Amino acid sequence: MDSDLMDFFDFSKQFSRAPAPKGYITGDPTAFATETIDSKPIKRELIGKDYVHEVVEKEKHLMKKLADGYNTSKNRRTLDELDSDDDEVLMKELPSVRSDEEYYKKYRFDLNRNKNLPIYEQREDILAAIRENPVVILKGETGCGKTTQVPQYILDEAFKRREFCNIVVTQPRRIAAISIANRVCHERKWQPGTVCSYQVGLHRQSNLEDTRLLYCTTGVLLNNLVRVKTLTQYTHIILDEVHERDQDMDFLLLVVRRLLALNSRHVKVILMSATIDTREFSKYFAMSSSLPPVVTASHGRKFPLVKFYRDQLKNIHWKDEPQRTTPGIGPEGYSDAIKLLLVIDNMERKADNQSQQSYEEAKRTGAVLIFLPGIHEIDTMAEHIGRIVDENPNFKISIVRCHSLMSPDSQEEVFLPPPLGHRKVILTTNISESSITVPDVSYVIDFCLTKVLHTDTASNFSSLRLEWASKVNCRQRAGRVGRLRSGRVYRMVTKDFYMNHMNEFGIPEMLRSPLQNSVLKAKELEMGNPSEILALAMSPPNLSDIQNTVLLLKEVGALYTTVDGVYEELDGDLSFWGKIMSKFPLDVRLSRLIILGYVFNCLDEAIVIAAGMTVRSLYVTGSRGQMNEAFWMHYIFADGSGSDMIGIWRVYRIYLNMCQDRMLKESAQQWARRFNVNLRSLKEMHLMVQDLRQRCASLNIQPLPYGACHMWDDREKSIILKVIIAGAFYPNYFMRSNKANADYDRSLFQTICGNDPCRTVYFTNFEPRYMGELYTRRIKELFLEAKIPPENIDVTFQHGSEKVFVTFKPDDEDIDTTKVVQVPGRVMTEVYKAVRMRLENQNRPLRVMDQNSAFKYVEQNRIGVISDCTWVPPSNQWPVELLTLPSVFDKTIFGLITHVANCGKFYFQPQALAERIASMSEIFNRSLELSCYVQNAKAVTKGLQLLAKRGNLYQRAVVLKVETQINGYPRFRVRFIDYGDVAVVPIDKLRLMSPQLKRDFERLPPRMFECRLALVQPSSVASSYNQWPQHANEMLISVAKSGRVELEIYSLVNNVAAVLIHTRGGVLNDMLVDRQLARRADEDYMSRKDHDLRLRKQETKRNVSITDQRLINEEYLRFAQLPKDTDLEPPPLNKCNLSIRLKGPYSPLEASLNSLLRIGMYKSVYIDKESVNSVLLDSDPQDRHDQMVVAASVTEAFDNLTVRGTTLMPNIHGFGALMAMLFCPTMQIKCNKDRTKYVSILAGLGYNPDTMQPHFEEHDMVINLDVAILKDDIRIINQMRYNIDSMFYNFDVNEMPSVGTEDRVVIFNQLRSLLIRLLGKDRSFIERHVSNFEYLWEDMSDLEPPSEPYGKRAIFPMHSSYDFESENMGNLLSLQANCKELYSWRNFEGTMQPMKCRLCNDTLESVAELRLHLLTQLHRDREKQVGWKQN
Repeated sequence: MDSDLMDFFDFSKQFSRAPAPKGYITGDPTAFATETIDSKPIKRELIGKDYVHEVVEKEKHLMKKLADGYNTSKNRRTLDELDSDDDEVLMKELPSVRSDEEYYKKYRFDLNRNKNLPIYEQREDILAAIRENPVVILKGETGCGKTTQVPQYILDEAFKRREFCNIVVTQPRRIAAISIANRVCHERKWQPGTVCSYQVGLHRQSNLEDTRLLYCTTGVLLNNLVRVKTLTQYTHIILDEVHERDQDMDFLLLVVRRLLALNSRHVKVILMSATIDTREFSKYFAMSSSLPPVVTASHGRKFPLVKFYRDQLKNIHWKDEPQRTTPGIGPEGYSDAIKLLLVIDNMERKADNQSQQSYEEAKRTGAVLIFLPGIHEIDTMAEHIGRIVDENPNFKISIVRCHSLMSPDSQEEVFLPPPLGHRKVILTTNISESSITVPDVSYVIDFCLTKVLHTDTASNFSSLRLEWASKVNCRQRAGRVGRLRSGRVYRMVTKDFYMNHMNEFGIPEMLRSPLQNSVLKAKELEMGNPSEILALAMSPPNLSDIQNTVLLLKEVGALYTTVDGVYEELDGDLSFWGKIMSKFPLDVRLSRLIILGYVFNCLDEAIVIAAGMTVRSLYVTGSRGQMNEAFWMHYIFADGSGSDMIGIWRVYRIYLNMCQDRMLKESAQQWARRFNVNLRSLKEMHLMVQDLRQRCASLNIQPLPYGACHMWDDREKSIILKVIIAGAFYPNYFMRSNKANADYDRSLFQTICGNDPCRTVYFTNFEPRYMGELYTRRIKELFLEAKIPPENIDVTFQHGSEKVFVTFKPDDEDIDTTKVVQVPGRVMTEVYKAVRMRLENQNRPLRVMDQNSAFKYVEQNRIGVISDCTWVPPSNQWPVELLTLPSVFDKTIFGLITHVANCGKFYFQPQALAERIASMSEIFNRSLELSCYVQNAKAVTKGLQLLAKRGNLYQRAVVLKVETQINGYPRFRVRFIDYGDVAVVPIDKLRLMSPQLKRDFERLPPRMFECRLALVQPSSVASSYNQWPQHANEMLISVAKSGRVELEIYSLVNNVAAVLIHTRGGVLNDMLVDRQLARRADEDYMSRKDHDLRLRKQETKRNVSITDQRLINEEYLRFAQLPKDTDLEPPPLNKCNLSIRLKGPYSPLEASLNSLLRIGMYKSVYIDKESVNSVLLDSDPQDRHDQMVVAASVTEAFDNLTVRGTTLMPNIHGFGALMAMLFCPTMQIKCNKDRTKYVSILAGLGYNPDTMQPHFEEHDMVINLDVAILKDDIRIINQMRYNIDSMFYNFDVNEMPSVGTEDRVVIFNQLRSLLIRLLGKDRSFIERHVSNFEYLWEDMSDLEPPSEPYGKRAIFPMHSSYDFESENMGNLLSLQANCKELYSWRNFEGTMQPMKCRLCNDTLESVAELRLHLLTQLHRDREKQVGWKQN
């Protein structure tokens, strides 16, 4: 590698570590901005197909000259140059007939063909047409034998003449190419891979040297022809299933047509299909004045087929409504289909009475196939049929679903006979048009609808549109009946509508799908710019679509922005990334994922994810009732990553391990059923992975040798995979937001009355008069459908409220209750499950008693007391005077840390209780108490309080669960009540509590309290999934072992103290931040509120007597205690005479997404219900910074966006802005008006410097910063962008990366070091700035442009940025004065006028809000930035 370029940056320099200001990524970029002309939705003018006429006329002129004997230079790049050699006239060359005598002696050729196939009758006509014409169109019905026989007829003819013959036959699907090639080999008794072979992707049989008949996929032939730019290596090219008109087929037709006229005039081309539009294809392949001949091969049906239209069925009492012109199934549509089912049933009953056919036999062979447009419609139809079956027991129906997301086992049900006495009704999508044939189908009910994917090339958003099916689709559906007997087809439209309003053929894929791969192929073809090439397609796309595709390819790095150094709107030079992307059968963003995987040394993971995203239906989706179970399987594989793509990678790893362990087929199927995985799709994915690995190897894109460099460990890999996902799918960036409301914190806790939002959900619509505490157990049982055990739930009520609060109890010390389903952040898994329950079913019925009956019931059973006509349920609250909790007047306390679970959960015994604890221990260990042995293991049950041996002494403990026995010896898992630790204790180390001990100690609260570290959170860089790093836990354990510890109490919420631990080396909380094991974090609203209260009480402590302090503290603790679960036995159901419907459960943490793209900023965003992020919660509610979600694809319906393949990015402050800066084509980072800080990023494809208009404004992205980004960050990002380019830059312009392994190791190590440094910074918070001109590109010509080592050939050019100005002293003094004023109001007890915190740009409405604002991390950081110090 060029040493000067490698020295461009001095990577060996050690950077001094400094806190960097953090940028806030707002979830609502328009929250504080007024709408301007520049911020309104974009409407770009559509450029249609006017460009086509000129190009086609030029092509006709060229073709005419070629036909007349003129030739042109084949090395020209444009049509103008191809047409420039008008004076060069070359004589036509006659084809040279090449003998192949020796080859035909080598293999056996049996010329006896199957004469029973319908195609055989046309054999001579077909051969004659091929001999006499360059292009022949063969239209043959499905099953006539054209695919297997026509190539053999041609080969047999060549054998007779002893002429060389090389035939290639394309198939649209891999499986078809393989199976047909094997079938031909079997028929001719040829060894597979000799005379006849196949090639799919890079997988082929042998070396193809002896192959004379090759079956391959469309893409294989297309890639080969684009590479060699001639057809002459083949004598015959047979394009099968040409009616499908996918992009590869349309581009292949274009290439074949062009090369046929240009340099391959003696190659024969045969176009075959059952439903080909002969007129359109003939016109497209017309040579001069002659049209290609059409040969038709058909065969009659064995059984008759009768078609009926809606208006022809006069005897059925349809609801009198006109024919719908808008595609869809109306309110009566499903009922009409059921009427037809009843008519069919009655018709067969009558036939039985007339002895024409047994009714039971007719049902068995009379399956009904109902074509519906999608899974939702299938489920709705099934529900309608189910209701009719329930009402009419004699109407016996066996419903079978058939769609692409089914498991293989479910697909097999389609072919099985129905249960005895039942009729099989198959509800299917268009998958059954051609992929599946069910022999016993005698009836088809066709709604004549389909769903078609369209893509808006400007936004790159796709939409699945409901459309009328084409007549070709309907004819294929009709062909599914009548295999075993006569058939009937019922089309749910009128005949007039079918004949005169429905299209004959569907819309070609080139007119409705992304054009990226076609444009890349056009660039590789080197016969003109993309618009010139695609204008020659059979169905040319709009020029706007080509323009937008070119812009998109520039955005992903496949094309440079210029052609020979000059910007071109409709063209760009092909980059090396583009050459790589053109070699992969993938969407360009998935190809980009593989490229970035290569750069960041996680190539295999990227290949697996790309393959998994390509394969459909990796997970099985059943009926609506089964979806919830399947959904949680996605979570299990995602393993807390919040990423669908990482889930795919984990599924594949497990599957690969099973394959390597040679797991039995039955075991693999059991595993697949258990986890709702589609084994067939996994096998297909495995083949794709192998194919992509081969393609990468052929391009010299391979992983670094193991041991050559520092490999990513599991923790780092979880982050780096998200980094390359963010890079690959830029700019599909969305911000998770529910915090645009400045009062979010307070409203969050107000909604759930102070309960912990990370553990609590709530129902509504429960009136207080129903005395809810009586039904707590019934409410708990509602969660059994989510597999949440009732004993892990507390149900509480708030006086006078219609809400029911459900709080889930964490028990992470209990092995059995360890979360199998990991979720990101602090929120418990059960909260996600509860919200998912509501999404599946909004209302929950609950049986209750009326108020009078309830009063009588509680009086009779002496449950609670009735006071002033109000029922007061029994309370199990501890007396506050007995609680071992820090006083509101105590700022610091001393004592022992008795047990450490992690830095977020440990237990503390105050030193003041040392004598009392010693006295208790003495009592517990008296010989009298130790004589109470456990005689019967069955007496030890969960929740029992007893004595258990801890070290050398017995202490109070509670039983958590019965453990497995060892050698028949019972063991029990217990928690020591006064210490917090958990242990497994054998039965001989347990003692029952004597009656006296129970009286004295059973109701005594624990002699310790739970703590967590305050103002810090686990570092997302140092640890995955919000878990504390092991080294951080070890530091806390070391402090605990050192003896007496000093705690500073920050707050006390829900009996858990948030604390700072003072050690000789400093505050442990700060030490963890310094070592990058933790990051600074805000406390939540309740914690800050309590902290403020404690501060004010402690400030007045000297003025309050000891007695009053005790009374005030007891009142404080009493007020802080939340209602507890009463867990009463519910009334018998026969006494519950009312049924109410609870609404929910809801979580106050439910969040929404906002698109960061300009085109999506005014659209509502929804997450696909199959994604692991479909239940989107604010997983770190105390954190004021929003997290970014990256989507693999986006679909659009009206003003709604649905995102799929989502990944929740790490909760690293500033992560979204850093990723946008790292992977965008270019960006401008904008400053505040004083140029003292960066406040926002505008990223995109850039702008025209002459007009200042953006190149691709739809994909421009604005990110408002909420943490500080420094000049040093931009320098690091530029270094990383240079390194990424260096990995691929070709000095010799060859076809493979020129960087050797040693240089790759150097570059990767630099990238790794820079990335860790970039993401590991502890960034300070800044206030948000929102402008009405965020999307305006600014003239930055006054800036000195950065050095560009790769010039115009840089995929990631260097970013420019302004230097900071010094803060104006007058402004600093003004901000400090504002701080002083805010603090002056802090202890004021009355009302105040709204005040502005100018540091944070927040308006404060009350003194309480002001107090809590002063405690936020943002304000504390801003105080440091302006130099304010409180006296």
